Amino acid sequence: MDTESDFSVSYSCPNVYRVELASMKDLAITFAEILEGASISGVEGSLVDYVTSVVEPIGWKAVWRSTKDTSPLDLEYDFIAEVTNVSLCGLEAEIHLKSVIIDDEISSSLDYLKEGLNIENPRNVPLRELYVVSEDDHEEFFEKTAIAIEHVRFYYKHICRPWDDEPDFVYTEEIIKTRVQLYFDMKNNIIPKTMISKIKSILKEGTRIAKELKQLYSDMGISDSEAEISEDDFMHSVALKTKLQKLHLKMEMLENPVIRSFLAKKYSPSNALKKPAKSGPMTYVVAKEFTKEIIEKILQFEITTIEFEHNPESAFKCSTAGDKIFIFPGIYQCDTLGWIESDISVEGVGENADIVLEATGNSEVFLNIWTEKFEIKNITLKAKHKLFSNIIIHHGEAEFKNCIMDSNGAKRGLLLLGGAEAIVENSTISNSCKDGVQMRSSSTLAMKSSKVVFSKRHGIQIDAECGLSPDSFTTINLTNSQISNNGRYGIFLHNVPIAEISLQRPSGDFNVLGLFPWLKHEVKDTFMEHNQGNGIGISTSCQNNTNLLSESTFQISPHSTKPENLDYSALSDLLSDINLSYENHESN
Repeated sequence: MDTESDFSVSYSCPNVYRVELASMKDLAITFAEILEGASISGVEGSLVDYVTSVVEPIGWKAVWRSTKDTSPLDLEYDFIAEVTNVSLCGLEAEIHLKSVIIDDEISSSLDYLKEGLNIENPRNVPLRELYVVSEDDHEEFFEKTAIAIEHVRFYYKHICRPWDDEPDFVYTEEIIKTRVQLYFDMKNNIIPKTMISKIKSILKEGTRIAKELKQLYSDMGISDSEAEISEDDFMHSVALKTKLQKLHLKMEMLENPVIRSFLAKKYSPSNALKKPAKSGPMTYVVAKEFTKEIIEKILQFEITTIEFEHNPESAFKCSTAGDKIFIFPGIYQCDTLGWIESDISVEGVGENADIVLEATGNSEVFLNIWTEKFEIKNITLKAKHKLFSNIIIHHGEAEFKNCIMDSNGAKRGLLLLGGAEAIVENSTISNSCKDGVQMRSSSTLAMKSSKVVFSKRHGIQIDAECGLSPDSFTTINLTNSQISNNGRYGIFLHNVPIAEISLQRPSGDFNVLGLFPWLKHEVKDTFMEHNQGNGIGISTSCQNNTNLLSESTFQISPHSTKPENLDYSALSDLLSDINLSYENHESN
């Protein structure tokens, strides 16, 4: 072939389709449909079926971004190519090279480039190295082709893992969802840069080890039963496999949204906002404008040192033990209120409906509480649609007085993890996409003169747990309260052991709670009405308690470590890898 006449040099790259991937939810659904529970050995077949149903087989141009393994030159170059056939059997395409793309800086070595170029037309290249040219495609006929190829690229970059070839591994919907969420969290900078760097490092090292293992197995002739395997090679393979398993464990923890959130808080931006050690408690005053009336009101407070803020987000993040935050009327848009790790109090000065703290950021939880004692009153906490929860109490006691907790379509209004306690008085929890309140086992809820209303699922969900210690109890006390207008049950007991279900249900809505020895309850002057499910609902799925957070973005995969059963030694190692100081919360 005459390279001078059939092949040229281009000094600019043609326009290609810039594919904007769908939302996290839609992308996860797309890959769940494509992979359909495939194992690693079946993935290529599933992707081929998808590609051949969407991609145009011929007639389009592409920029071929070659790699060290596929480039016809010693270096990686981009080429303009015409696609003459898309394979029906593998993820590759037959192309005809038209030109190599270079810049002016290397034009002096053009003769050398042509001499070294090994033009084989046609040639087969990986489909994921092709970028569909959009020039002259005025009707966007090949846009779907570009999107399909981008999906193939996305799988190999962001879903596939070096350890996915383990026995019995399949791409379940939950695994896909977790990995897609990790990609979006990294893309949207929800995850700190230090953690992103660690994730990339783990995947890079895992890929290197997996390739080395594959080559070692090939050299060992492991498929030949009569081949003699050297002891050194065998021990080396075991060492590599052990390293890969350790990386797998670390990545598994980082892929878990709950554990990732726990890790992220150890070096969240709030730490950078902490002020130097103070001589005594600080009072933060938050207002849209500091008028004369507000200043006069401030002077009535029993305070010493005052810090003025225009947004409560800064006050929440800067506060330390003993501090007080006073918030004057206004609608305050906050990215997130972060993690409360010190004993502080927050008070709205005015009517709770006039003092609104509204979530606007991408954090899964508006307010995380991890402290011995936290008090908040006269405040409206308004979440964002589809957040995991408006508020999570991880540890300690939180007291809400005269508050409005508006989930605004978030999945939960208030989530109490094991050992946490919430005191809710003269408050309203409303508008949850799922449950108004979710109580994990061994948590405590005391509600007085309050309402749980307009949840699309249950007003209050109480999670049981198999194998609890006889000394472990979940406690709920309801006084003069109302649970009404919820989509299903007012109270729902989840994961109750079958042995505890009585064939004879006692009369009265709340008397059912007395059937279960692990549940302490006291109910006075409280009623449930206008809920779609009558009385108290019970599910008996305790045998499969991995579904405790089913259908949520925080769902914990069967392949992941649950926070309650977390291996803190492994977690501590991971924190050390990311250069963090790990405070021992195991006793909490």
